[in-house]
Amino acid sequence: MTTDSRISADLGEPILFRTTISDVYNAAVKEGSLWLRSAEYYRQLEDKVRNDCSEGVSAGRTTVPLRVGFGDDNMLNIQGAGTIGQVIVPHYILSLHGSSISPAQLQSFGGFTFGIRSLFKLTMEIFHQASQVIDCYRYRFGAISYRYTALSQARAVTGSGAIQLSENPPLYLNPSDTDVLRKLPITPFIEQDEWRIVVFTNGHIDGDANAPLKIKVRPSHFYPYSSASG
Repeated sequence: MTTDSRISADLGEPILFRTTISDVYNAAVKEGSLWLRSAEYYRQLEDKVRNDCSEGVSAGRTTVPLRVGFGDDNMLNIQGAGTIGQVIVPHYILSLHGSSISPAQLQSFGGFTFGIRSLFKLTMEIFHQASQVIDCYRYRFGAISYRYTALSQARAVTGSGAIQLSENPPLYLNPSDTDVLRKLPITPFIEQDEWRIVVFTNGHIDGDANAPLKIKVRPSHFYPYSSASG
């Protein structure tokens, strides 16, 4: 790697980077160009490339068998290697990483790395600029937690709840909370030291989940850091 700069993150801000291919790197650093992608886009991409179809899905497992009772006589046992989860509402993602990313993952992203001066300030401008393109109503930002969520019994299903246990009275088995900053602990994702800026939207661009959300922010949010040698 050839180093072009030094750390220029604001004091107190996490030291974060984005690593990508040369063209995308130059567009961001010189013009402030960013493409945010939907969870559905990443789900299709990662299922195809890395055999992971859980992007944008909050899920738990039943490694410990769950014995659910219905009255005095009926008992249902649930156990297995699969996951129980639900799809999170539409959102667009900008993926970043910290300094703990594995060398293999760093290189697989393209080898051209630029830094983020302030995660908070960048998030605010991304939300503002995205709101000029599509109806946005909320944002999140922070580190990805690689873990499963707990499950809960409920009388009502939330969103696309996974399992209906009974009809009368209704009883469902749901993830206890759906967090867009959570991913299942699967290799190689756990090697990415991933952080995200997430914008929640009412639907997708032109109704197409594969279409990128293209915005421009001030290039001063970024600083060049290192690029692939040779």
